[in-house]
Amino acid sequence: MMERLLKNNTVVKVFAFFLAMMLWVYVTGDALRANIPEVTRTFRNVPLTWFNLDERLEIMQIPERIDVVLNGRADLINEITPENIKASVSLEGLGEGQHRIFPTAEVPRGVRVLSFFPQQVAVTLEVVESPQKPIVLEITGSPAAGFVMGEPRILPGAVFVRGPRSLLARVDRAKVTVNVEGADGDRVQMVPVQAVDAAGEVVNNLVVNPEIVEIMIPFSKPQKTVPVRVPLSGEPAAGYVVRQLTVTPAAVTLEGSEEDLAAISELITEPVNITNATGNITLELPLRGLPEGVSSLFASKVQVEIVIEQQ
Repeated sequence: MMERLLKNNTVVKVFAFFLAMMLWVYVTGDALRANIPEVTRTFRNVPLTWFNLDERLEIMQIPERIDVVLNGRADLINEITPENIKASVSLEGLGEGQHRIFPTAEVPRGVRVLSFFPQQVAVTLEVVESPQKPIVLEITGSPAAGFVMGEPRILPGAVFVRGPRSLLARVDRAKVTVNVEGADGDRVQMVPVQAVDAAGEVVNNLVVNPEIVEIMIPFSKPQKTVPVRVPLSGEPAAGYVVRQLTVTPAAVTLEGSEEDLAAISELITEPVNITNATGNITLELPLRGLPEGVSSLFASKVQVEIVIEQQ
């Protein structure tokens, strides 16, 4: 089949015509492209990226954008936008301090880079440190009327603050803030930690680890601890005396309003009659004299042991 086609003069002539046309178009296109003038254009505010930064260092200063001067055929240059230009600097091998680095750029094929502005990029690097800082709790608001705040608990009690040395020098404390407005019971909250300066302003561009801690703040009514007294009535049998009187617990913690607690200096039990006693007395006695609105937190009764011996 192919052999018959090749022997057909008409087919051969048509094929030769199309081949000649393609060659003409290619040569003509090259000639036309060769006649397009070259232009030079400055592309401003081209994003600048960086790579190969040592993980022990932090960039403190580097331009975000630079100007790039390109040269090439006008048709190619006219199609370029700043996003088509990939300008960058390598930070490989650089240590702490100030450096000036020559940038490079990737551009479309057929275009060349003539220059940059600035010709050298100024970069400042600092060593990264991670000191530990204790957490300082700041309270805002007031609990509900009649409630007082106990000792807060913070877990964990300290955090690591990571960042460049110059920023860390500004950090005064690691702060958490809790609002206790209207609290009438224990508060447990997960609270973000902030690295702040001496004025309480947040120091940015630092990493706090962990960034959230647990705060537990107990709230209760006012409390007061008072001793327990056991009144005795009567006298032991003739020739016997009270050698020792032991009360367990010897003191109890009361909860109530500040006004009521201020009026209580001790608690008493029911009196114990030791008339004609000749031996030890052990018994459990309820507490007496608690005004309404005041309660004993840990005990409503006490154990009493009275040691009676011969003289």
